[in-house]
Amino acid sequence: MASKSENLTSNEQTSVRYLNLFRVLLSFFFFSIIFKKVGGVVGVSYSSDIAQLIAALYLSLSILIWMASLFTKKNSLFVALFALILDLPFILSLTLLFNGLENGWVLLPVITIGSFSILNHKSFSIFAMPLLATALLLILPYLLKLDYRHIHLSTIFLYALIYFGIAFVGIRQSQAYNLSLLLTQRQKKKIINLSQINELIIDQMNSGVVVFDREYNIAHINKIAQEIIRSQTDKKLPMPLIKSVVANSKGRNEFKITLFGDDLLVKLVTLQEQSHTRLLILDQQSQLNKKSQQIELANLGQLSATIAHEIRNPLAAIYSASELLKESDKITSEDKELTDIIIHQVKRSNRIIEDILMMSKNHVADKKTIDICHKITAFKQHYIQQNGIEKNQLMLDFRVQKAWIKFDNSHLSQLLWNLTENALKHGDENIVVIKVSQEEHYILVDFLNRGDAFDAIVEESLFTPFFTTHTQGTGLGLFICREMCKSNNAKLEYLRKEPFHVFRLHLPRAN
Repeated sequence: MASKSENLTSNEQTSVRYLNLFRVLLSFFFFSIIFKKVGGVVGVSYSSDIAQLIAALYLSLSILIWMASLFTKKNSLFVALFALILDLPFILSLTLLFNGLENGWVLLPVITIGSFSILNHKSFSIFAMPLLATALLLILPYLLKLDYRHIHLSTIFLYALIYFGIAFVGIRQSQAYNLSLLLTQRQKKKIINLSQINELIIDQMNSGVVVFDREYNIAHINKIAQEIIRSQTDKKLPMPLIKSVVANSKGRNEFKITLFGDDLLVKLVTLQEQSHTRLLILDQQSQLNKKSQQIELANLGQLSATIAHEIRNPLAAIYSASELLKESDKITSEDKELTDIIIHQVKRSNRIIEDILMMSKNHVADKKTIDICHKITAFKQHYIQQNGIEKNQLMLDFRVQKAWIKFDNSHLSQLLWNLTENALKHGDENIVVIKVSQEEHYILVDFLNRGDAFDAIVEESLFTPFFTTHTQGTGLGLFICREMCKSNNAKLEYLRKEPFHVFRLHLPRAN
C-alpha cells in the first residue's frame, strides 16, 4: 500500500469509480439476501444477526465510498487502496457465511486483489493482498464460529494459488502500464520542448514566418510576419495572400506579391506530403535590399581600410618632405606657398583616412558613469580653444542641472566633436545650440542649427556612408556617430523643427 497520498491519473480515476459501483452492487446483493424472499430466489439466506450486521455495514460503506468518488474530482490513491483492503474481510466473511468455499463464491475477491495490484504500482503488492486473503480464509471461520470440519486446507491452498496468480498478472499489467505511461510522458515532454524551441527559433528569425492549415487559419506567426501581413494568431491569412498561395500551390514555391504597399518575396513550404500544414516565409524586398547594401558597405569598408593603410605611409613621407622643404632657405616665397598647399591637402587626406579607419573599426564600448552637463561644458571650452570660434557660436541650453549617463567617454567626446562640427559647417548662421533635457529612460542631447529643409532624398541618406552635401566632406561622420551610439545602446536621429535642423542623441540614463 502507498505510504503517502498521491493523485490518480484520469484513467485510474475512471477505473476506481467503476470499482466503487461494482462494490455498491455486490454489497447490495449481499444485503438483499438478508430477506427470505430474495434468499429463496438465490438459494441461500442469512438468519444470523452477525451476517445481517456485516451486510448492512458493507452496503453503507460502499455507498459512502461511491458517493465520495462522484463528488471528488481527484481521488487519493491512499483512499482507493484502503477501500480495496477493506473489501477483503467483508466479501470473505459474507461468502463464508453461506458455505462459499464449496460453491466457489470465495473467488469474488480476485477482482479486488487484481485491482489492488494494478493500482498500487509496487512490486510487494504481489504478496500483500493474496497473503491477507489467505490469512482471512484461515481465521474468519473461527471468528464467525462456522463449522470448519468441512473446510479442507487443500481447498484454501488452491484458492490461495488463484489469488497469487491474479496478483501476479495484475502487477505485470501495472508495470507494463507504468512503463508505457512513463515513455508517453517523456515523449510528451520532448515534443513540448521541441515545440517551444521551434517557436523560439521562428520568433528570432529575420524573416516573417507563418504556419497555416488547409483552411488558411494561422496556427503560428512570428512578430515580423505580424508586422508584414498585419494579422495575429487564430485569424486567416489576408485574402490577397491566400489568392497568391492558391495560384502558386501547384507551381512555383517562390513568388512575389505586393501587400499593403510593400513588395514581398514569398516562399511556400509544405511540411509533409500528407500534411495540410504549410509554411510561408516572407521577406520585404526593401529589407533584402538593405541587407545587400549592408554587405556591400562592409566589404567596401574593409577594402577602404586596406587602401587607407597603404596610403598612410607615402602621405607621411610627403608631409615630412614638405615640412623640410618649407624650412629651406633656397626656395622662393611662391614655392613656400605651394608647399603650404601640399601640407594642407596632406592633412585633409589624413583626416579622410582617419574617418575610413574609424568606419571599419569595431566600436567596443567601455561604459562609464558620466555627468553629461559637465562633459558638454568642458567640451565647449576645449572646442572654442582648438577652433578659435566665438563663445556665442556654441551655446548651451541645459533643462536639467545634472544628468548621469552610462557611456564610453572617448566615444562621447567623438560624438560631441563630430555633431558640433557638422552643425557649424552646414548651418546658415554658423551657430549651434546644444540642448540637454531628459525622459524616463534617456537623456536627450539636441544639436540645433538654422538652415533650409533638406530634400527628401538627402534626409533619407544622411546616415549612409560616403554620402555628403559638402565639397570637403567624406560622408562618414554621421555614419560613425550612429555606429558609436549603437555600441552604447544609444540612438542618433535627425529631426526637422522649423527653422532648425536637429540631430538628437538618446543617451541611456545611469541607474
